[in-house]
Amino acid sequence: MRRVLLHLGLHKTGTTVAQSFLYKNRQLIWPHFSLILPYKTRKTGLADIATRHSVYRLNSTLAEFETGVRALLDPIDFGTRRGLILSEENFAGLRPSRNSAEGYGATPELATTLVERVTERLGPVDLTIYLSLRQREDWMRSLWAHDLRRTRLVQDYDEFRDALNHLPSPKETADMLQDRLPLVKVQTEWMEDLRKRRFGPGAPFAAFLNLPRDKMFKLVAPEPHKARPADNVLLELLELNRSALDDAALMAQKKALIKRAKDDLVSQS
Repeated sequence: MRRVLLHLGLHKTGTTVAQSFLYKNRQLIWPHFSLILPYKTRKTGLADIATRHSVYRLNSTLAEFETGVRALLDPIDFGTRRGLILSEENFAGLRPSRNSAEGYGATPELATTLVERVTERLGPVDLTIYLSLRQREDWMRSLWAHDLRRTRLVQDYDEFRDALNHLPSPKETADMLQDRLPLVKVQTEWMEDLRKRRFGPGAPFAAFLNLPRDKMFKLVAPEPHKARPADNVLLELLELNRSALDDAALMAQKKALIKRAKDDLVSQS
């Protein structure tokens, strides 16, 4: 039976490192599994469709996602035995810090649609949904740091956390997903544990591949995890966001600040 792994994030839980592992090892993976990564899901606009549905939760937006998944899968040559590995955190919905009203509320229905379309395309499969998790406090701080860098966020961390306290944790999201799909295996791994394993966030994929011994030795480690900026740098980013700088000047100063912080780390190492 074909094997399928659907990696649906979650955001800020090592997904970029995991996708780096899959991309670097794509030539070893291809004979056994077709591989769908964010380059394809975002180029086709399907990731945007998923995040749009997570905001509006309409029958029409879910139908648009369903149509998009069919269009994504139909042209792929799966041969007679090749399985599928898909990794796209936006298929869980928009990052919760940008969608505080819904959070990951749409994850179960997006996942259900994805599972249905995969089985429609491939027939009976041995299917696993995989979610990487993170302890709530560390996850919240990572979301805050991300938004400080990428948006004009002006809340300090306590304000940011309090505004999102009503949202389910990553673990609670995984539990909701398992409740919605009781016949599907929902696998979870804690980011804090994955950091200790060979291949880091890529470790669950290495195990899933179950390659012959000679090919396992050829697997390449992913790009290393990028450390969150130090607290003093985050506070400087916050002050810049609260300033009267126009958007272009703000982004330029934030980039310069982050570069200086990285250069300082290199010079101290």
